[in-house]
Amino acid sequence: MANLVPISLSTLISPSLRTTSDTIGVNREFRPVGFTQPGIAKWVDRSGGIQAGYPTLTLSVRQPTKDGQVTRTTVKLVSPTLEPESAGTSLRTKAYDLIANIEFVINNRSSRAEREAFLSQVISLLAVTITASDDDPLNLTESPVVPAVLDYEAPY
Repeated sequence: MANLVPISLSTLISPSLRTTSDTIGVNREFRPVGFTQPGIAKWVDRSGGIQAGYPTLTLSVRQPTKDGQVTRTTVKLVSPTLEPESAGTSLRTKAYDLIANIEFVINNRSSRAEREAFLSQVISLLAVTITASDDDPLNLTESPVVPAVLDYEAPY
């Protein structure tokens, strides 16, 4: 577990990204738990103080089998929501989870430059807009993923 370090994430970041940003505010600190299963690393944000409601992040990298040509990388973020406190009890239970499960299937013949470009495209999909540093209104993109997640908006 020596190579696992805390990961900082943000619920404060705007869904709009600017390419000139120097810093991004973080407000979640996921501390390493270790390897919960062979090849699956886990981090937990215990800042909420209630074990039933700890957000978790897991990461696994599955190398190709003997005859395989792809590496599978899976990232899973789980953000639980707790039921409101009931009168007369201090026990809180989990109401539901919000879950993101992202799997990358990467052919081992791909170059690092191809993988970097692909990862940039995936990151772009999660942003509402990406504005060029010169604020050119014609150099703007909007992702259909954000309204689908936030407002259940279908892509048609």
